Amino acid sequence: MKKPLLIKLSLFIMYFQASTVFTVSAQDVSGTWEGIITQEEGGILGEYTFKIFIKVDEDGNAKGTAYVKADELDIYAIMGFKGKFDGEYMDIEEDEILREKRVEDIFWCLKEYRLQLLSAGTLRLEGKWSGYTSTGACIPGKIYLKKSAPRV
Repeated sequence: MKKPLLIKLSLFIMYFQASTVFTVSAQDVSGTWEGIITQEEGGILGEYTFKIFIKVDEDGNAKGTAYVKADELDIYAIMGFKGKFDGEYMDIEEDEILREKRVEDIFWCLKEYRLQLLSAGTLRLEGKWSGYTSTGACIPGKIYLKKSAPRV
């Protein structure tokens, strides 16, 4: 292959890669996401099991439920939420505790989180959260989720 042709081919490949845009539809984001939620030092535990079940409409409006479990303490909560997806970020606000199992003096946090959609390899949602209980502010943390395969 001659040098000018090789250079043109290389330039074409670089242009194609640079112009390729990753787009995600509401359908791609809707579904089940599983992973962990962490809590900074001073929280009850450092890490909890975390899942969200989400439905996003064509306007980016989101609603669903979040499930958090403290495996070591055998307690859990299911929260209802509403949110908004703008194509890159998912902003979620939990608005009610639908069901819970807890122990005395431990209260579940109603959380707000901003998750960024990451697409390298498998679809992921990652970001920070903050929240509150009936007794005050919660110690914040981070969320790491991967999109689950649909059940057949």
